[in-house]
Amino acid sequence: MSDSATASPKELAHLIEDAILLEEIDRDLYRSKELWKPSGGRGVFGGQTIAQAAWAATQSVRRDEPDSKKGLHSLHSYFLNFGNTDFPILYSVQRLRDGRSYSTRTVLATQNGLPIFTITCSFCLPEPKQPKKILPMPAWPLEIGKTGTIDDIPRPEECLPTEDRLQLVLDSKKWPEKVREYIDRIAAERRQSSIEVRNCNKKELFDLISTERQRTSKPQQMHWFRSRAPVKADPAFQKCVLAYASDLSFIGTAARAMGLGARTEPALGMLASLDHAMYFYDDTVDASDWLLFYMESPIVSNGRGLVSGKIYKRDGTLAVVCTQEGVVRAQM
Repeated sequence: MSDSATASPKELAHLIEDAILLEEIDRDLYRSKELWKPSGGRGVFGGQTIAQAAWAATQSVRRDEPDSKKGLHSLHSYFLNFGNTDFPILYSVQRLRDGRSYSTRTVLATQNGLPIFTITCSFCLPEPKQPKKILPMPAWPLEIGKTGTIDDIPRPEECLPTEDRLQLVLDSKKWPEKVREYIDRIAAERRQSSIEVRNCNKKELFDLISTERQRTSKPQQMHWFRSRAPVKADPAFQKCVLAYASDLSFIGTAARAMGLGARTEPALGMLASLDHAMYFYDDTVDASDWLLFYMESPIVSNGRGLVSGKIYKRDGTLAVVCTQEGVVRAQM
């Protein structure tokens, strides 16, 4: 993350590339250039690890088949340990298969000789002539089981950036100093982020900062996101940017479904990702244009929560489907 709260779009674009691009050390061995730990997080941002590992797998396929049109169509990953921003992450790629239509790579991420993350990525040739079937998108306002269209959803231009919504929360009342410092810190972090996020629910100002002790279940959420500046015109890199952004607020949907927050009774005790999967169905996504991320949590039980998500292009095209399971614990 940049130290400047007034970073220009060009500087922010440079940041997202530094956050994903890797240093090639040897054949099938790569090293991170930059790592980021979110405010209040226990380790390296999970979306960054996913994106870097997917990029390492992509480089392996390109090295072996430089003229191939195979593109990343799915990834399945597990978080094994918290990453430490004080040390670079090494990504070791293993070739599992190179067929005529599909190729598969597994990547092991390590720090100080210890595994912290693993991912399997599958690449395939496009088959645009095959038939299509896509379910309608969720209705707005959000309600489980109901469907609607992209025209029903508030446009990103009508929604406030997260940092501006946080400022409204900050200005709405006199907060205790520790809470004020926390809100200020999160708002500054969002301003400096290369990914801009805008919640579709324009009335949900206070959901960003839990102020109520009574639990309220909200198993769904939806936001617009985009890179604040243009991203390199490479479909493979665009998918890695989507992988980076897909981990923002994702497992938090499971905590929302349980009504767990910092001040609820019981309070949220632990929130951490265990695994993350993505399925890519569109090779024309532009991560610098607005994308809609719908998330819902069907179950939270036994200290774990499951979240599913769909990423739509601005015109309503379903581009990516995601799933994630994570630790969701209440303080006992």
